[in-house]
Amino acid sequence: MRRGGTTAAVFLMAAALTACGSTVSGTSTPGEIDVRTLNVGKYATVPYHAHNDEIVPMFHVKRDIAAMRLADHVATAYDIDPRLKTGYWPYAITTGVLPEALGRRADLEPIAVRHKLAYGLETNGSDKSFSLSVGTDDWATKSAADETIVVSMVMQFPDADRAKLAAKEFYDADFAASPDNQPVTLSKYTGAHSYWRPGSPFLRTMLAHGSFVVAFLVSTPTANLDPLQALAEKSYETQLPMLDRFRPIPLIDVFQLRWDPDNLVSRTLADDDLTPRPSYSNRLVTAGRQGMLHFAKNREAAKAALAALNSDAFGMNEENLVARTPDAATARKIVADLTVPYEKVRVAAAPANVPNAACAETKNPRFKNSHFTCVVAYHEYVGIVSSAKIDDVHQRAAAQYALLANS
Repeated sequence: MRRGGTTAAVFLMAAALTACGSTVSGTSTPGEIDVRTLNVGKYATVPYHAHNDEIVPMFHVKRDIAAMRLADHVATAYDIDPRLKTGYWPYAITTGVLPEALGRRADLEPIAVRHKLAYGLETNGSDKSFSLSVGTDDWATKSAADETIVVSMVMQFPDADRAKLAAKEFYDADFAASPDNQPVTLSKYTGAHSYWRPGSPFLRTMLAHGSFVVAFLVSTPTANLDPLQALAEKSYETQLPMLDRFRPIPLIDVFQLRWDPDNLVSRTLADDDLTPRPSYSNRLVTAGRQGMLHFAKNREAAKAALAALNSDAFGMNEENLVARTPDAATARKIVADLTVPYEKVRVAAAPANVPNAACAETKNPRFKNSHFTCVVAYHEYVGIVSSAKIDDVHQRAAAQYALLANS
């Protein structure tokens, strides 16, 4: 058996060597284009840490990274009520930057410090243009009277005991801020601390859930307590099961978190050459599909597009996005279908000489005038870039393709 196998192996090797010596007609071409020939304008085409070690953010911004991890387990207003399609912006929560929607900062920040708030996330949405504002007494108003609003706040504390104390003390401090505040009971969540001001279409509520404090500021078109209570209960009903699937990150571990472990932000086109750091205000983010939804103005369009990408790993740099899809075929299909997280108006010209690229004129509420979006694919990666000018978005698309190739 061994001698026969050896003979067969020699025969196959000889056949292979003979085939290697044969001549095939045609002209040889490179496997990929030379990205140095693309018109990339002013944009960088190599990763920001191409010649250095991975950037390790300073400890004081590590809480932002923890908030990015938490974001994948926080419900959007659109998840709570599909009518609430319009998102505004998420924010990281720290002891020194509590959301105004939670109550009077001067009263609440000492409580957050005392009970060692680790990190948190604020996200919001509405069925209109999000006209919420918070007055000097930290009670809310809105310019669109018929608007429905949900502001969600999820905060992690070291343990369940501290979370329970923090929720009660937040409530006590803010409830005492005005004699107009009236307590409210939620029949489905009797442990929640809730209150409103009769005549005002807002309700604020907070509940300790494990080591988390979950809070909502909700508003309905009328100053009627029944729909306010129903919206608050629906908010808890949607949020709490999602949070149960999140493993809390102890504060000591927060400071060990890596920002960009999959090198997705480093693959995402940057508008400038500044060294990036994790940031909610500048949308320098790594997150999963749910986490990215918090940044969308049109949550309905974004949810459909993100589902089509079939990815749970994203990098974002301002308006630019990179997703790692399951395979190259999926990435190419995204381009073929011109899948973008905005409402499409019409197909636009694709950038010259960029393989696997397509563009569209789109509606993005952040742009007052015309807006263009291009999508490019490189292997299993998809890049999405936007601009108010077609020439600029073409340069961005070319630079994004080159950056993916150079990564």
